[in-house]
Amino acid sequence: MAWASVDPGATHHLVLQDDVTLCPGFAEQLTAAVAQRPDHALALYTNWNSPHNSYLVRCAAVAGQSWAPLGHHEWVPTLGLVLPAGAARELAAHLGRFPDDFRDDDELVVGFCAQKGYPVTASVPHLLEHGGGPSLAGNDAHGPRHATVPVGTATPPVEHWQRPGPRVFPPRSGTVGRPYAVELQDSRCAVRLLRPGAREPLEHPFGWDWTDWAGWTGADPARVRADLHSLEERRDQDAVTSLSRPARTELGAAAWLLGHDVSRTAWDRPPGPVRLRDRDEALRSWIRSGLAPLDAAELGPGELEGTVEWARRALELGRRAGNEAGRPGRSADGSTALSPAAGPDAGVREAVSEMAVREAAILSGAAPRPPATWALVHPCPWCGAAPGANLPELAARHSGGGALSYLAASDAPDPTALPGADSGAVLELLSCERPTVRGLLALAHGVRAHGPTWFRTRSTALLGLLSTPGADPSAPVADDPARWVALLPRLARAEADWWDSPGTDRRPGKGILPVSFTSAAGVRSGAPSRFLTAHAASPALDALAQEYRRIRFDAVRGRL
Repeated sequence: MAWASVDPGATHHLVLQDDVTLCPGFAEQLTAAVAQRPDHALALYTNWNSPHNSYLVRCAAVAGQSWAPLGHHEWVPTLGLVLPAGAARELAAHLGRFPDDFRDDDELVVGFCAQKGYPVTASVPHLLEHGGGPSLAGNDAHGPRHATVPVGTATPPVEHWQRPGPRVFPPRSGTVGRPYAVELQDSRCAVRLLRPGAREPLEHPFGWDWTDWAGWTGADPARVRADLHSLEERRDQDAVTSLSRPARTELGAAAWLLGHDVSRTAWDRPPGPVRLRDRDEALRSWIRSGLAPLDAAELGPGELEGTVEWARRALELGRRAGNEAGRPGRSADGSTALSPAAGPDAGVREAVSEMAVREAAILSGAAPRPPATWALVHPCPWCGAAPGANLPELAARHSGGGALSYLAASDAPDPTALPGADSGAVLELLSCERPTVRGLLALAHGVRAHGPTWFRTRSTALLGLLSTPGADPSAPVADDPARWVALLPRLARAEADWWDSPGTDRRPGKGILPVSFTSAAGVRSGAPSRFLTAHAASPALDALAQEYRRIRFDAVRGRL
């Protein structure tokens, strides 16, 4: 065993996997680094899209640090790992208790380090890069694997490793108080809360959409939107990027939240000049790993650097916002409650509250693995959006980690005959609707509770209430928000009939997915989700949407 092969006179032991590339001057760099962290588990590499560690490394790089404390929340990166010699021997004995064919040694290592009290720290920049050959461990399905902050050919001077740094991740101010990471995946920005007690798989795809839940980080989504809008207005030649507007918005939000986080974290000011190269490499690897293939293909030769500049400007706006005085509002979107005498009648308000609390219960539940789901896309009778042009974007940016397969509803005359429909789920939605990241969790909970299930979004359920028997389902529907408001109690009852009954007692038919959606236009601008329909635009519905988000935010916060 590699960890047991410790030289009798060694102070430290290094284990390298067989598919690594060493940085120039590796031995000198490693010796200098180990001398400054002699009692740490020193990781020389983190993967560019690991759920939590890669974000912690990006925070450290933006803060100008040489060391990134990783903690014990995620597996220890073992592509290249250094331990004190005594710890290496103990780890060998610990691993010897498990079968030789046990693959996830990195998870065993983090448990060992937590039990023994060894701090886990990554070098910034990384001293290794992942090789490009096939994976002997069967990890090719994970896609390309590269360093979060690669050193490239710009090896730092050995004095770089003499700079002090914290042993654990420094405290943050103004947040929800729970460890979190900001993630960019499939061109979607979300906040990933660490909830060890919830038994969520570490790599689950159900992050919290920044547009609704950036409040977890102490940030105001409205400020993020305003800053990104200002960037759009002053785009110039040195920040040219051919990314689509939705992808720019999500990338900009991720970089903004990163800058905001760093500004409100108690990092020590690094002595001497900051390696701006490390900051830029952290952003560059985030772009390359976080964009959906559809968006990455839009980056022409040489345009990656313009995209890095775009992210860098968003990051600096987030830092500026974090450095300004003020406290975050009580809700994720700055909304306020309706006064008791304002707006619709009590029955409508009660329905809105009931629907918001039901969504909160879904969103705050654990994140099991998503079921295989066929998403049947209908033309929108309000705006006329057709499935054809929207299917590629839906599949690329709203796949729920690959769980959803999109198909025009007209191409599936018998959805029950689709492969896997008898064991997963079918979801009907409108072509202009965009699922939220966290909202897709409802699919997992619905299938877990009731088995193979057919769902509709609230918009498609509302259409059923609006339509008359025998009418053409593709015919335009009147844009009548007052009537939609009046139907909210019936919609809430229809949800309750399905979700609030045990699986064996629920009424037959299609369940209503009790979560909010965004619109195609909303994704482009970073607008918050809508609880009813993308076309709900009237003073009364806007006020109800604010009320809904306030109730939902408070209900979720009370459950976490």
